[in-house]
This record gives sequence, C-alpha cells and structure tokens, in this order.
Amino acid sequence: MLLNNQNISQMKKLIYTVALVVMGITASYAQKPERQKLTAEERADKFATAMQQRLSLTEDQKLKVKQLELDRAKQNDDLRKKDGDAIKGKMEERKALNKAHQDKLDAILTPEQRTKLAASREEMKSKMKDRMKDRKGDKGDRKEQRPEKAPAEPTKNN
Repeated sequence: MLLNNQNISQMKKLIYTVALVVMGITASYAQKPERQKLTAEERADKFATAMQQRLSLTEDQKLKVKQLELDRAKQNDDLRKKDGDAIKGKMEERKALNKAHQDKLDAILTPEQRTKLAASREEMKSKMKDRMKDRKGDKGDRKEQRPEKAPAEPTKNN
C-alpha cells in the first residue's frame, strides 16, 4: 500500500477526530454535576409522589403523606441547624481552651524555650500543609511520598 499525501491527510484527520472524541468523553466524565439541595417542601412532594406511585395512594392520602413528610423534613432541618450551631460553639470552646493552655505553658517556659517551641510549631504547620497539598494533588502511593523515619534513639534515664 502506497502512502500518498491524500492518504496521509485522511489518516491525520482520523487520528485528530479520534483524539478529540476521547478528550471530550474524558472531560464529560470528569465533571460531576452538583447535587441539588431541595427545600423541605420539594423533598416532601417528591416523597409523597413516590409513595403514591409505589402504594397507589389516593389524592387525600397523598396530601396527608406530603404534610407528614413536610413536618418531618422541617424538624430534621431544624436539628441539623442546631447541630451545626453546637459544633461551631464547641470549636470556639476548644479554641479558648487551647489558648488558655498555651498561655499557661508560656508562663512556665523561658523566652528561649518559647522561641524554640514557636519554631517547632511553624515547622509542623509547614509539614502539615505539604501533606495536605500531596493529598489534594497526586493521589499516588503515599508511602513513596513519606520520608523514612529514623529509628528512635534509646533514652537514658538518670
């Protein structure tokens, strides 16, 4: 089979078309649609309609089921909001406890020790940020990304 300019041109077009289709399919699978947040009323209506189809409910039954589900959905929303507020409150409480602990610790340490501790904390923060970047970035084998730990040195107790 002889390859002339026309055959080469057709092959290039075919290769480009296949590559374009593969990239399009890959891109469409990479995009996850955002899940819609339905209101309590929408969830109740959806539930009642599904129940009506499954159980052959009458219109009166459907309205009662919808109202019952609406009440339940609103109560759950309120509970979620309260839980969220409680979690935020606990976080603030933890921050205050950590701050008080830090202040007490600073009162015990010398200025030189405080400086050393602050440097150590900054180093730990930096390492943590690097680990988080690794997690978000390359999802490869994490064991290869971690540095080997040196064996612990025996401590001398006097």
